[in-house]
Amino acid sequence: MSPDTAHGPLLFDVTPRTGARPALDRRPRWLAAALGLWAAGLLAPAAGAAAAEANGQAALPELPRDPQLLRREQLCGPPLAPAPQPGQRARRDDPDTPLVLLAERISSNALQALYELRGDAELRRLDQRLRADALRLDEQAGVATVPGRFRYTEAGLHLWGEAGRFDLEGDRMAVEAAEFRLYPYRHGRAQRLTGEGERVTRLEGLRYSTCPPGREAWWLRASELELDHEAGVGRARHARLEIAGVPWLYSPYLQFPIDDRAHSGLLPPSFGESDRHGSHFTVPLYLRLAPNYDLTLAPTYYSRRGLQANTELRYLERPFSGELAVEYLPDDTAYAEQRPGEADTDRWGVNWQHRGDLPAAIDYRIDLERVSDPTYLDDFSSDRLGSSTRELESRALVEQSIGSHAWQAELQHWQNLRPESQADAYRRWPALTYQHDPAELPGGLAYRLEGEAVRFALPGGPEVDRPTGRRYHLNPRLSWPVREQAFFLEPAVSLHHTRYDLERAGAPAGAAETSRTVPIASVDAGIFLERPFSLGSRPFLQTLEPRLFYLYAPYREQSGLPIFDTTERGNTVSQLFQENRFSGIDRIGDANQITTAVTTRVLDIADGAQPLRASLGQVHYLEDRRVTLGSDPDAERLTEARSDLFADAELRLPGNLRLRAEYRYDPDRGTRSASRYTADWQYRPGPASLVNLAYRVREETASPDGEPVIQRTQELIEASAAAPLGTHWRAVGHWAYSRLERQHLEVVAGVEHRRCCWAVRGTVRRFRSDFDEPLENAFMIELELSGLGRFGQGTTEFFRDVVPSYGETVF
Repeated sequence: MSPDTAHGPLLFDVTPRTGARPALDRRPRWLAAALGLWAAGLLAPAAGAAAAEANGQAALPELPRDPQLLRREQLCGPPLAPAPQPGQRARRDDPDTPLVLLAERISSNALQALYELRGDAELRRLDQRLRADALRLDEQAGVATVPGRFRYTEAGLHLWGEAGRFDLEGDRMAVEAAEFRLYPYRHGRAQRLTGEGERVTRLEGLRYSTCPPGREAWWLRASELELDHEAGVGRARHARLEIAGVPWLYSPYLQFPIDDRAHSGLLPPSFGESDRHGSHFTVPLYLRLAPNYDLTLAPTYYSRRGLQANTELRYLERPFSGELAVEYLPDDTAYAEQRPGEADTDRWGVNWQHRGDLPAAIDYRIDLERVSDPTYLDDFSSDRLGSSTRELESRALVEQSIGSHAWQAELQHWQNLRPESQADAYRRWPALTYQHDPAELPGGLAYRLEGEAVRFALPGGPEVDRPTGRRYHLNPRLSWPVREQAFFLEPAVSLHHTRYDLERAGAPAGAAETSRTVPIASVDAGIFLERPFSLGSRPFLQTLEPRLFYLYAPYREQSGLPIFDTTERGNTVSQLFQENRFSGIDRIGDANQITTAVTTRVLDIADGAQPLRASLGQVHYLEDRRVTLGSDPDAERLTEARSDLFADAELRLPGNLRLRAEYRYDPDRGTRSASRYTADWQYRPGPASLVNLAYRVREETASPDGEPVIQRTQELIEASAAAPLGTHWRAVGHWAYSRLERQHLEVVAGVEHRRCCWAVRGTVRRFRSDFDEPLENAFMIELELSGLGRFGQGTTEFFRDVVPSYGETVF
């Protein structure tokens, strides 16, 4: 070999380390190959910024700005590698980015394109650095060889090896006795590491942990690990999990995802203890049936009940998507003990949600919820079943919107979970609705047309005083809205025409027809006044918004009409401006009245917040009201010249204290009619500490002995907190108490112990599902290994449910 220390081939300019730093005009793909371990994320416990950037995601924020990483640094010490920076990967891949060769001695053979670097040899490209005592570069074969120990670093990765061979052309590498550290706290060793660019990385004799080096509480070991980056899966052979030096789990073969793509496999098990179920244990199995279909099987064993099968199917096609969840428990032993002689003790629940698109811009939706018995949701609370324990809704809906026209067809059914003495809700079987809302007409006029045709049915047919049948309704409305910056004015006229075809119990065959037509006229007007003011040096803006609303609707006899879905409206200031004092159309209230109201707001100009909002309103009746819902109305209330005085206010004070009040005052009787008060306070003494207090009171007028009196119907106190107990311990608690019934509704006490790479949480819960039921006990425990997963019951999700803003705390 003839040395040439001045100039090499045309592709290179090389000089000794003491001279100028030369550049290599070539993209070093072997450096990309060395990134295979880092890009995989090794078991994908937490994607780094470089991997996130490669997937088109936002990069991680810098360490000083992330409180979660600051907490990890407090527990674990400094990160094992520098944090990746946004855009760094793109700059590395730029062909114009030079490769710098530095060494004390650089020898070259220009004819064979061989280069030897000796004495503190280094290859550098941006933040990527490969350093060794010596290295050999065969430019013609595209191979770089490091015969001895080397160190490779970049933002997010440190890699050491006893020897290495890098195939530049084949984008392959082989490293002996590899040791790696990944940002922020992942590290491990492998007897041999080989990689085929960004396709496959293989590690032999691997051990891996997210604990600080030298303080490993757990290790994941495998005789062989293959990371298939193209498929997004990792395959480990003879894998075992060691905790405190003791093997806990072993698998001869293990497959797991290394990116966001889903793959079939076992999910972490969960377990717990409760009075209602005894001990229970769940082992979920996830099956990736196709890229757009998956199935989760979660058999759960209850020591007091038996084995329950839980399945959840999810599917996604271009014209439709949905989820189907089924729960089935044959021969529930605890249910059979509670109901001796019960013939059917099988328990089940079904929830099906389906969405789809049809041609001509038609959308459809199916929601089905059914359970085997009225107490199923009390026994088996589920995220997939039942937002209410009183009744379950099932519906099928088809709708279309074309320009200013929209129509909808619906089937609606309710499963009654209330006591047998309470009546079933009406089914809408079916319901057809139509709405025409064209753009503004000439002269600023606005027009809207609404119509519906509904068939109301009961499970057993018509009952005494509860007829079934069809209801047809048509409601055209014409208005002239004028809206300016300082005021608005909107006169309007509308017409409500309703026809019924009824079937009554015991009546002769055939439908009884009846109809009703009510015209309505209204004028709505208001002005906006505002004034700036300051509190100290902080600027504010106060508004004053008076509003006047006149409503006229003539009386029409309606006592013979059924009541399918109509109730009284709520008692708030906003409800005073509705054209009908009833919530449905089975009753159209007669009216000749004027509503007056005023609202004031205080706006913080600096941040746009609204510290104060208050409203006051009242209706002044020019005629007595005659249309009612009940058969025995309070005649005195219908002849009063004015309504109750309605007031509501919301105040947001510094220190996260929010007060809200709704108040109803009867000026004729000089008494309070109803009131509701809520107070919510949140205090955060530190990033890991949180205290929530809430107080709720509701009072309403009742007539138990014929004389109206105010009665308290709710008085609830809630408190929750999360607070650190030293560096590694945190306590979590929740308490709900009804002062009205003088009963504890729920008491939760939990404790969490967290180290750098693992955490354990335990929770004890005492609760009652109903005031008539005794308190029940439940116990949950969860083990988390950072970067691997959680084992046990979902205590973290439970803490988020019972402690508002729990997820915003850092521990």
